[in-house]
Parts: sequence; C-alpha cells; structure tokens
Amino acid sequence: MKKIFLAIALVSTFLFSCSAQSGEQAAETSDSAEAPTEQAKSKPDGDKEGMDPSNTSKDIHLVSPKSAEVPMGDAELVVRVEKENLTPEDVSVQVSMPMEGEADMTSLAIVEPGDKAQEFKIKTNFGMAGPWTVQVKAKDAEPATLAFEVK
Repeated sequence: MKKIFLAIALVSTFLFSCSAQSGEQAAETSDSAEAPTEQAKSKPDGDKEGMDPSNTSKDIHLVSPKSAEVPMGDAELVVRVEKENLTPEDVSVQVSMPMEGEADMTSLAIVEPGDKAQEFKIKTNFGMAGPWTVQVKAKDAEPATLAFEVK
C-alpha cells in the first residue's frame, strides 16, 4: 500500500511540474511571438530583408526567389556560385528552423545543376511557417546564409 501511495505521489509531482513548465513556456512564447519574425527579417547591418535575402557572401548569391517571403511546402531555390567548374557534389546545403527549447527543425536539401552555368537548384521543403535559414557552402567559396520567412 505504501508503494502505491509513493508511486501516485511521484507521478502527481511529475505531472504538476510538467504542466507548470508548459504554462511558463506558453507565456514566454506569446510574449515573444513577434521576435523570431523580426530577427529573421533583419540583416546583420540592420537593413530589412525582402529584396535580397542572401547578401551574406561575395561568392554565393540567391537568384530565385527574389523575395525573402516564401510559401510553406516544397520549394526550389536557385543560387549562383562565383566559382568555375563546380558540380552539385561540391555544394552542400543545410536547411533549418530554430525551435524554442528544442533542437532546430531541419529539412532535406537536394542540390542539382541549374539551367545556367555556375547556378544550382536547391530542392527542399519548408514544413512549417516561420523563420528558416538556408546555409550554402561550396568548394573554395565563402559560405552564404540565406534567411526566409515562410508564410
């Protein structure tokens, strides 16, 4: 009987502490709901993002889409790498979305040759609305970080 009472007390304490943390986290989330959006739209130099979400590298430039706002779901990005004779195997991409209190959400990225020389298509899926980051690295090139606001 004592073991059952002790088990019930432990489970009750655990459930109470989890629900208290969940309530605090919900309050923090609602207080800072606008912060991630503004952070994703701001460049390091303070200018607003929108026309060119890629201005972070001298070697890698975003060709398409022209806007930092993209729809949720499957997406195709096109980047230009200012280096000659690169193949899709020379280009690596990491797609992620920061998650408060958890590890970043990631998405698979497939790199294919583009329609023009030095261009590469990046096929990915933005599975959730919010701020996403696409990090593009290429052999012998300065890496680029592209920021998107997924709607």
